Amino acid sequence: MCWFGEQQSRLSVERLFTALFLAVLLGACATTPLGRSDLLGFIRDGQTTREETYLHLGEPTAFYEGGRIMSFRLGEDGGGYFLLAKAPGFSGVRSSLILVFDEGGVLKRHALVQVKAP
Repeated sequence: MCWFGEQQSRLSVERLFTALFLAVLLGACATTPLGRSDLLGFIRDGQTTREETYLHLGEPTAFYEGGRIMSFRLGEDGGGYFLLAKAPGFSGVRSSLILVFDEGGVLKRHALVQVKAP
C-alpha cells in the first residue's frame, strides 16, 4: 500500500513539473517578436523592381490599376514589421505599405500608411 501511494505522489510531482515547463515554454513563444527591423530596407524609389518586391514580400494583399499599385498589410511589434495574410477587416493591421510602379515595373514611389494608432 505504501509503494502505491509513493508512486502516485511521484507521478503528481512529474506532472506538475511538466505543466510548469510547458507554461514557461508557451510564455516564451508568446513574447518572441515576429517583426524584422530590416523587412522594408530593400525599398528604394527609382530602383526597386516589382520582381524584387515579390521576392522579399511575397504576394501583395491587394492590387490596383491593373497591378501598377500594390499594397501589403503589416503588423508591428518590438522586432519591427511583419507581413499579415489577406483577411477580412483590419484586425492586427498597424500599417499598409503602398507601392506604385511605373510601366517598366520600377518603383516610382511608396508610402507606409498608418492604419491603427499604437
